[in-house]
Amino acid sequence: MRLRSRPLVAAAMALVAILLARRAAAVIAIDVTANADLGFGQIVATTIAGTVTVPPQGGRTSSGGVVLGNGFAASAAAFAVHGQPNSAYSITLPSSCVLSGGGSSMTADSFLSNPPGGQNLVGAAGTASFTAGATLHVGANQRSAAYSGTYAITVSYD
Repeated sequence: MRLRSRPLVAAAMALVAILLARRAAAVIAIDVTANADLGFGQIVATTIAGTVTVPPQGGRTSSGGVVLGNGFAASAAAFAVHGQPNSAYSITLPSSCVLSGGGSSMTADSFLSNPPGGQNLVGAAGTASFTAGATLHVGANQRSAAYSGTYAITVSYD
């Protein structure tokens, strides 16, 4: 029995050595650039809580007691992606983030992207783009102030 196991072990060791000797292919790092910030625009809170939604396609809507003002434009976030040509990538969106201002805060959640989930990097340059939007929860009698916050979107190869 020992005679049979030694050639098998030797063959397995040779296979491992061959696999370890293979060169790894160089992959271009994936790079993301923010081209536009997510902005909910000017809003006016009333005595009734509500929401403001900016979809990834742009525009905005409100619900509840939130009144949309005209002072500041709303915008979906826009990103450019660069990496390994013809490679698939995925987008991981945050579950929520907090916006603070004037000693008060609001939560943004329900993040969506367009295209949803990711796509392929195209052309010799390996480029793509996507937009993102979210829903802002405005409290009843929310304090008037300039609110800001940060969120993390992760882009990675599939």
